[in-house]
Amino acid sequence: MSAIDAVSTVRQSGPVQRAASYRSRWQSWKHDRPFWGGVLLTLSGLVIGIIPLDLAMKFALIPTEFAFVGLIFAVFVVLCGLFALAKPELAEFFGAAGMLISIISIFGALGGFVVGTLLGILGGALCIAWVHPSEESAAAPTEQSSSTDAAETTD
Repeated sequence: MSAIDAVSTVRQSGPVQRAASYRSRWQSWKHDRPFWGGVLLTLSGLVIGIIPLDLAMKFALIPTEFAFVGLIFAVFVVLCGLFALAKPELAEFFGAAGMLISIISIFGALGGFVVGTLLGILGGALCIAWVHPSEESAAAPTEQSSSTDAAETTD
């Protein structure tokens, strides 16, 4: 056993190995759900909620009822983003609901000066477009079989 082999085995034990384990578990968790869609929906809800409350506190430009409605919209968009991450099998529903609520928030909370609305639309679209990895692998053989059937009919 050379000195290089001994050093490499020492490096792979302890904290380095645990960090690699955490990183691989994080990657598999992230791969199994609409991560970016849920994150953008959650961020959208935060933007939708912060801007009306900030304006209400600093300048008193927005009546308190208006800020309260904006806060309700923000909470629903944040919950849609978090539920899309927690329940990936319902990501399409939560993405569509989050997108709809973020669009409606234009009337109740100025949509976070439209930045929150745009983030909500993008996050909702990513949740709707996300395909669960098990559905993706199940769809792959049917596409291959249909292409072989088409090749057989042309011969």
